[in-house]
Amino acid sequence: MVHSPVIAPPQPEDAGDWFDFLVAQQAEAYRGIVPDDFADRQRLQRDERVQELREKFAEPGTGRRLAAKVAGRIVGVVSVVDAPMDWETALGFVPAPEPRQLDRLYLHPEFRNRGLGSALLDAVDDGRDLYLWLVSANRAAQRFYRRHGFVDLDESHRAGQSWGGVAMHRMVRRRP
Repeated sequence: MVHSPVIAPPQPEDAGDWFDFLVAQQAEAYRGIVPDDFADRQRLQRDERVQELREKFAEPGTGRRLAAKVAGRIVGVVSVVDAPMDWETALGFVPAPEPRQLDRLYLHPEFRNRGLGSALLDAVDDGRDLYLWLVSANRAAQRFYRRHGFVDLDESHRAGQSWGGVAMHRMVRRRP
């Protein structure tokens, strides 16, 4: 029996679980797209990233982050942050198409196609226009975002070395 997830802001003590979940889901979602050692490369930065997450969870500022849990286990994460991100500025992807970026939305495979992605997106959505970067080969995510009003922008980027230089592009959702 699968229980309904509880959606709530993550707490500082969730930082390690959030990081581990995120890396596992990215490795799963992008299997065959990113290098085989993608997750191992991400885990090399675990201590630093977990500390950053603890700080962000303790003092979220304008960031909006939510975790979906079942029996204390994270099964989905989502976050929206102010834009542009530092890497976008460094690479000249400024100005951002909108002031807010959908930075993360990942689900455990057991919870895909059950409405949790939509529930997380709805819960984190504050009504402002959003954009995101999408791994272009992730067609399932592209379909999901299109169903939620996002459209593709005509700009692309090759991700960094740890991501294997995969092609990415922006999508944007503007409210009428």
